[in-house]
Amino acid sequence: MDLYNSMSNAMTTHFPLPGLHTTSANTAKTYYNKGSAPLNTKSKKYRLQFDIDFIPEKEQIKAAEVRFTMLNNKVQRNEEFIHVIIHDIIQPGTKGVSKPILRIIDSKSINMSKVSKSESFDVTPFIERLSKNKFKENHGILVQCVTLSGSQIRLLSVFDFVSPEKTLLLVYTDDGTSEKSTLERMMRRSKRSVGHSQKRAKKICQRYSMYVDFKEVGFNDWIKAPLGYEAFYCQGKCSFPLASHINASNHAVMQTLMNNYNPALVPLSCCVPTKQSSQTLLYVDVDGKLVVKNYPDMSVDECGCR
Repeated sequence: MDLYNSMSNAMTTHFPLPGLHTTSANTAKTYYNKGSAPLNTKSKKYRLQFDIDFIPEKEQIKAAEVRFTMLNNKVQRNEEFIHVIIHDIIQPGTKGVSKPILRIIDSKSINMSKVSKSESFDVTPFIERLSKNKFKENHGILVQCVTLSGSQIRLLSVFDFVSPEKTLLLVYTDDGTSEKSTLERMMRRSKRSVGHSQKRAKKICQRYSMYVDFKEVGFNDWIKAPLGYEAFYCQGKCSFPLASHINASNHAVMQTLMNNYNPALVPLSCCVPTKQSSQTLLYVDVDGKLVVKNYPDMSVDECGCR
């Protein structure tokens, strides 16, 4: 929801997040930690397991991050800074036989005197490795927390790993499709049909209000936010002479002129959207995953004759 709120008023279909290469991503999928909470409350290492076993081949992985909820306590305040290390578990170890094969993929020093609500870590290499292996070698990631002097710290005194929803994996992808048919395919999931509004009396080409209420059209069972949005639409005549304020192309001017000369030969130019903006949707996909996606051309900003 935080990601949706941050993107809902953005003037782009991408996710320009600091520190991550998400500028060309238009989809973010959320995965929760499926691993059990540490049995030992004094545990200084913890494995996170995310139930991610498939990303469509058409979607390019742009970035991935894990977000941990910080605990606002004073247990570690005697340490001004702590250092968090994230490992990709390449191969799990066997107790008494072999140690796990780990790869450090991110690390960060955190100022414990200025604890934020959450901290994020870049785990893009982890997701890229899984993708190359068709997600068959997903052993999770290992979190380790140490002081700057090197001594280890109890993880449960720093992060909320007890509540599964407080630990998230976000995978940012680009599905390579900006055409409207992408949203149209999603809309077919609804069993209800949308009725047609009465035709407005023909006037000069202009923009009219059209609020889309997702509950009214039967999409609220899978679209979780927003409840609706102002889409607008264009309607009106593009007749000769075209008003100066109408955003008309040169071709539309010529077509209107020819229509005025011989209406039977050439039809009037059409009143259509000439500038559109995107809309962010928070929805549940067919696999039950919570997805934030920016859909382009969802709202009309300007109308004109074309």
